[in-house]
Amino acid sequence: MAAVLKLIVVWQLADHPMVQPGVGLDTTAYADLARRVVSGDLGLGPGLYYLSPLYIYLLASGLWVTDSFTAVRVLQSLVGALAVGGVWTMTRAWAGTRAAWCAAALMTLTGLMTFYEAMILQASVDVALTTAALLALTWALHHGHRAEGAGSRWHVASGIVFGLAALNRPNMALAAAGLVVVLVGVKRFRPAVLLVLGIAAGMAPVVVRNVIVADQWSLGSSHGGLNFYIGNSDTATGFYHVVPGIAPDIAGQSRDARRVAERALGRPVSDTEASNYFFSLSLDWAIAHPGQAVNLFLKKLGWVFHAQHIALPYSYPFYAYDAQTALRFYVVGPWLLIPLGIVGLGVFIRRYPDRADALVWATFVPAYAASVALFFVAERYRLPLLVPLCVGSGIALDALAGTITNRHWRALVLPMIAFVVILGLANWKTTLSDGRWDEGIRLAQRYAILGQDAEANQWVQRLAVTAPRPGLAHYSVGMQYYASNKPGQAIEYLSEALRLDSGRANTEYGLGQALLKADRAAEALPHLQRGFDAGADVPMPGYDLALALRATGDASGAAAMIQGITPSPADDPEVWMSLGRIASSVQASDVAEPFFRQAALLQPSLASARLQYGLNLLVLNRIEDALRELTEAVRLDPRDPDALAHLGYCELLLGRREDALRHAEAALAIDPANDMAFQVRGAK
Repeated sequence: MAAVLKLIVVWQLADHPMVQPGVGLDTTAYADLARRVVSGDLGLGPGLYYLSPLYIYLLASGLWVTDSFTAVRVLQSLVGALAVGGVWTMTRAWAGTRAAWCAAALMTLTGLMTFYEAMILQASVDVALTTAALLALTWALHHGHRAEGAGSRWHVASGIVFGLAALNRPNMALAAAGLVVVLVGVKRFRPAVLLVLGIAAGMAPVVVRNVIVADQWSLGSSHGGLNFYIGNSDTATGFYHVVPGIAPDIAGQSRDARRVAERALGRPVSDTEASNYFFSLSLDWAIAHPGQAVNLFLKKLGWVFHAQHIALPYSYPFYAYDAQTALRFYVVGPWLLIPLGIVGLGVFIRRYPDRADALVWATFVPAYAASVALFFVAERYRLPLLVPLCVGSGIALDALAGTITNRHWRALVLPMIAFVVILGLANWKTTLSDGRWDEGIRLAQRYAILGQDAEANQWVQRLAVTAPRPGLAHYSVGMQYYASNKPGQAIEYLSEALRLDSGRANTEYGLGQALLKADRAAEALPHLQRGFDAGADVPMPGYDLALALRATGDASGAAAMIQGITPSPADDPEVWMSLGRIASSVQASDVAEPFFRQAALLQPSLASARLQYGLNLLVLNRIEDALRELTEAVRLDPRDPDALAHLGYCELLLGRREDALRHAEAALAIDPANDMAFQVRGAK
C-alpha cells in the first residue's frame, strides 16, 4: 500500500514544470553533477564538493541504470516504501506488533515524506537512510546483551549508515555524536567506540576523495561554513536568507563564498579556508554576543519542533493543494507526529525494561534537532526527525489502546495533558509564510521561460487575488519576461502592475527597462527617471538610465549618471567594463578610465580588460600607459587583431616603426579588413 500511494504522487508530478532537472537551484545542480559522474568524471574535481556528495552518486547510479529521472523518482519512492517496512520492524522490536502497525500506517500517510521522495534532491533519501541507521541501532542494542559478536557488528553497521547519512545530510554527524555521548554516559564504552569506528568508515570515502582530488583535508562539502554563518550572525533569522555578495543558488554560493573570503582576507583561499572563514565569523559573533547567540539557538530549536511549513526551495502546501495531487489526502504530518511522537517516546523511555537502551535510541530526536538548530531551519532538514517520531507515535497509540482496554483511566491524564500542550505549541499560529504563493509565482515564471504564455497568464490571474500587495504577480512575471528577452510581454505585464499599484519605484524602473530593451528609449526615460528618483531597489539603478540618456542624445547626462554608479557586484570586471563602455560611447573617456582601470586590476589575466583599458588610455593620449596595457593584452591573447593593430599604432606614435609594422601585419593576417592595421601599415 505504501508503494502504491507513493507511486501515485510520482506519476502526478512526473511532468510538472517545477520538478524537472532544468528548473534550477539544487535540483539542477544535482542533475548536472550526476550527469558528469555518468560520463566518467567520478572525482568531480577540482576542489571540494559544493553539494553533499552521497546523493550525487546515488542519482548517478540511478541514471546510469535507467537513463531516466522519472525512473529514479520511482526507485526513490520504492526505497521510501521499504523504509515504512523498516519503521514497522524497529517499532515491533521496541513495542510490539500493534504499535508497529500504527507507526507504519502513520508513516504511509505522511505526505511530506512521500513528496520529497519524488524530488531530485538529497532529501529524497533522508528518510530511508535515517530508518536504516536507527534500525541497525535497534538491532545493535537488542543483540548487545545476548550475543556480543552480533551486537558489535550491528553497532559498526549503524555507525556506517550514520556516516553515509552524514554525507547526505552533514548535520547527521552531530546527531550521531550525540548518541555516542549518551552511550558513554550510560557506560556502554565498547558500543560507543564501535559506533565511532562505523561513522568514520562511512565518511571515509569522501575524506579520501578530498585529499586526492582537492588536496584538502575535509569531512564533506564546501558550504558548511556559509550555512553556519547564515544561521548564526547578527543578521540571522533562524531561516535561510541571502548573504550580501553571494548568489542565492548553490553553485553561486560555492563561487561567491570564496570570492567574499578572498576579498576579506586579501589573498587566494581554498574551499576549506573559505568555509573556515565563515565559521570564524559566526564564532566571533557568538563569543561577542553570547546571550543573543543562545536566544537564537533556542528560537531555532523551537522552530524545529513546530509544524509550520518552511519552504526551501519547494513549498509542500503548494504541491499538496494547488498542484491537485493526492498529497492532500495524505493528512499525517509534523502537526500530529511532533506531539504524538514526543509523548510516545516519553512513554517508551519510562516503560521499556532496559531504560538505558531506550534512552540511547530516543536520544536521536533531541540530538538531531539540536544539529539542525545549530545551522538554520528548513522543512526538508527536519525530515530525518519524523522517522523516530513515527515510531514514538505508534508507541503512543499502542499505549492509548492498552490503557483504554485495561480501563486504566488515571494513567491517561499526564500523557493526554502533555499531548494537548505540545499539540498547541507545535501548531501555534504564526505569521511565517509557508511559501505557497511564492511557489505559485515561480511556476508562472517557469511557464514564461518555457514560452507557455497562456499558462503563465492563467497563474498570474489566479495569484493576483491573493498577492501580498497589488500588482506583485504581474510585476514578478513581467520581470521574468524581461530577463527572458521578451520585452513585448514584459511591457504588457509591467504596465498592468503599474496600473494596479501606481508609483511603485521598482515597477516604474522595470517598465522603463522593458521599454528600453524594446528600443523605445524616449518612452523608457521618464519611467526610469521616476524609478531612480524614488529609490528603485535594483542593482546599479543608474545603468539603464544612462543607456536611455545616451539613446535620447543626452551625452553629458549619461556621462554624469555613469560617474555616480557604484558597480555591483564590485568584484566582477565585466560589470566595470560595461560601465566604461557606456562612458566611452558618449566620448567621456575621462569618466571611463577608472572603470576600465579597476576591471584590469580585478582580473589582470583578462585580455579584454587590458585591451579596453589600453584603448581608453590611447584616447586620453597616455601613450606609454596604453602601450603597457596593449602589450599585455597581446601577450594574453595573441590572436586578437584589434589588440595587435592598436599596439602597432602606439608603437608608431612612439617612433618604433618596425615593431608597429610587425604587429600591423600580424593583425591583418588574422583580420584582413582591420582598418587600424591598414592605417599603421600605410603610415609614412
